[in-house]
Amino acid sequence: NNDELVATWGNLVNRTLTNVYRNFGAVPEPGQLGAHDLALIEAVERGFGSVGELIAAARFKAALAEAMALASQVNQYLSEQEPWKVIKADRERAATVLYVALRCVDNLKLLFAPFLPFTSQRLHELLGYAGFIAAPLEFREFTEEGYGSHRVLTGDYDQQHARWQPQTLPVGQALPEPKALFKKLDEKVVAEELARMEGAPA
Repeated sequence: NNDELVATWGNLVNRTLTNVYRNFGAVPEPGQLGAHDLALIEAVERGFGSVGELIAAARFKAALAEAMALASQVNQYLSEQEPWKVIKADRERAATVLYVALRCVDNLKLLFAPFLPFTSQRLHELLGYAGFIAAPLEFREFTEEGYGSHRVLTGDYDQQHARWQPQTLPVGQALPEPKALFKKLDEKVVAEELARMEGAPA
């Protein structure tokens, strides 16, 4: 659902990157991680197991819903911790909260990659990484015996950043100026495109 992606995942990425870039310009050095901070990091990291199992069982809708639920948890954490306010009195705590959020976003990027490969690649770059998550992402024509020819999205999934396991975002990694991850689709444009497709010859 486009609205949910923008409201949950897109919003989380945007406000995390914007606050980090504005106040630190790079992945901040965290202070002491509290129990709540560690619990959130661990919850997202467990997503590699839960989301991975659902994908392996071909339960793709449930897998995406699980990733979205984890993104919602990180959004809630940010709303509760309010690093944009905390920074006025406690810069170290604000840095810690934003580090936790960034680390979660970095791992969520991989959990969303099977569903949003190009968006995850764009986020990979916004997090200051060079290169690709799974390079090169491209569509290729594939012929399967008994099923005909169809296009598939291919990539090199043996690379370090493509591994289905938790990552640790490097402290001090410089971040580029953030950009919106998604553009909300205009409903009028969607309706016009659907009408055009429905009127096209089969």
